[in-house]
Amino acid sequence: MPEPEFQTQDPAYVLAELNGRIRMLEDKYHVLTERLLVVNQNMIMEYKKLMKEMKEMSQDAKKTRMSTASTQDVVQDIVKEMGVFAKKDQVKLLEKYMDLLDILKFVTDDQLEKRLEKFKLEDK
Repeated sequence: MPEPEFQTQDPAYVLAELNGRIRMLEDKYHVLTERLLVVNQNMIMEYKKLMKEMKEMSQDAKKTRMSTASTQDVVQDIVKEMGVFAKKDQVKLLEKYMDLLDILKFVTDDQLEKRLEKFKLEDK
C-alpha cells in the first residue's frame, strides 16, 4: 500500500489559514449569539404580551361572572315580586264582585239628602 504523499507547506501559510478559519468561526458564533439574543427578547416580549392578554381575559371573565350573578339576583327578585301578584282566577273573581256591586249605582251624600228632602216634601 502506497503511503499518502504530504506536501510540505510553509508554516506561516498554515498559521494564516488557521487564523482566518478561527476568525470566520468567531464571526459565525457572534452572529448566532446576536440572533439568539433577538429571539430571546422576542420571546420575552411575547410572553409579557400573552400574560397581559390572559390577565385581561381573566378580568373580563370575572366581570362577566359578576354581571351574571347580579342578573340572576334581579331575576330572583322579579320572581318573588310576581308571587305577590294576583292570579288570573283571583282577578276574575274580583271582576265578578265589582259587577255585582256596580259602584256607579251608589249615591253620594248630597244626592241622598236631596232625595230624602224630596220624599219628605212628597209625603206632606
